[in-house]
Amino acid sequence: MALTQGHRTMTADRRLRDSLLAARPVIAATFLDPWWIIGSAAMALSGVPGVVPQDIDVLCSRRDAEALKARWKPHVDDAFSPQDAGRFRSLFARFTQLPMPLEAMGGLQVMSASGWQAVEVATTASADIDGVAIPLPSLDEQRRILHLFGRDKDLAKAALLIDFMKSPRHVA
Repeated sequence: MALTQGHRTMTADRRLRDSLLAARPVIAATFLDPWWIIGSAAMALSGVPGVVPQDIDVLCSRRDAEALKARWKPHVDDAFSPQDAGRFRSLFARFTQLPMPLEAMGGLQVMSASGWQAVEVATTASADIDGVAIPLPSLDEQRRILHLFGRDKDLAKAALLIDFMKSPRHVA
């Protein structure tokens, strides 16, 4: 797993790794549509230094989010409310049984200047964790999605991505 570069703590790396290895078989058996890890977890999996994910954001279809919510019903954190709920809408569920919380966002849309816009991934990549492929948006797509989200924290992450893509550490 390519999570050793940068200034992230081993604890966060280990929690991310263990969570994804535990979740991947369930997701593979449950989801019918394409899905991706997005946000800070995707950046960490891509090797971007200085990123410490607090949760794992999974972009998926509404159908797949519903199926995962039904399958992991005992682990749904019903008390959790995502930040900026007025800016985003999806079939959302947060699961807490893994070492790092996993958030499924089915049919995610973001409010833009032109109205609600579906968050879609045009180009993909993957991270290898102990021989297990984890789907991610490409670095350019991660940057584009963060810009689409438009919050200060997302724009700061997009800037980190741009710096990483320009650095000699990044191998295209």
